[in-house]
Amino acid sequence: MKNQDDRLKFSMKTIINSFKKHVSFSNFWVRNGFILILISILVNHLFEPENFPFHKNYTFPLFPIVVSIVGGSLMIIIARFNFKYFKNKYFTKKINTQLLLRFLFSTLGYITILYLFLYYGLNGLINGIESYSIYHLLTGLSVSLLICTLGIVLLFSIDIYRLHKLLSIKGTLKVQQGGKITLVKYPDIAFIYSENKIVYIVKTDGTTIITDFTLNEVENEVSKQSFYRANRQTILHVRSIEQVQSIENGKLSVLLKPTISDKKAFQINISRYKKQEFMNWFKGKL
Repeated sequence: MKNQDDRLKFSMKTIINSFKKHVSFSNFWVRNGFILILISILVNHLFEPENFPFHKNYTFPLFPIVVSIVGGSLMIIIARFNFKYFKNKYFTKKINTQLLLRFLFSTLGYITILYLFLYYGLNGLINGIESYSIYHLLTGLSVSLLICTLGIVLLFSIDIYRLHKLLSIKGTLKVQQGGKITLVKYPDIAFIYSENKIVYIVKTDGTTIITDFTLNEVENEVSKQSFYRANRQTILHVRSIEQVQSIENGKLSVLLKPTISDKKAFQINISRYKKQEFMNWFKGKL
């Protein structure tokens, strides 16, 4: 009998641990699915007077709740896949306002297409074509896009913040040197320059690493969030800038640190065409 009770306890413990493992609020789908169900129930109970719990003719709004959950789930799926696309193609290199707006408006564009399909398709099948109304279409679409915008901001703000922090602080550059690969962390890199078709990484301690990269290849590898292509020969991090000075013809002279072993202070020029772009980037890092 005791052995049977022990086996039962062990089985229950295994089931509970498995449930905790697979049904965790740290999971994107579980967390947001639970929130979506709660919001759908709450909003639909407040939307119509007879759906309010204390109304004398109260009826449980099952169909509107199901429609809200289905529509919200589709919105989350669209936003999630579009975010993964932007993350893999763009956000791993840089995150700026322009890219974030592109992500937001492209997601809202896909949601608009889905809304129109459901309105003219599903709504037409259920209520007939006489139910079509430009006023109701535009009103419903506007409210849906507003709710979706708020939802997208809430869904991905933490992920975007973490990506921004990762790109700015915790990135790593994989350096090829002969048959050897060396991992150099972003905080250890001051600037990268090309001389006689050889690309060097200058670390914050003044040591250099010779690479097999071209400077264009390095530019494609490093985070645009952390590094700036100052000219054809130099990519720099804001920590490497010691002094910025205006010089003739509207150009800038930038003194870099640290001083490379056996060389004079490293100084570069930035053309007048890139002057404003550089200053915007530089001031944004201060």
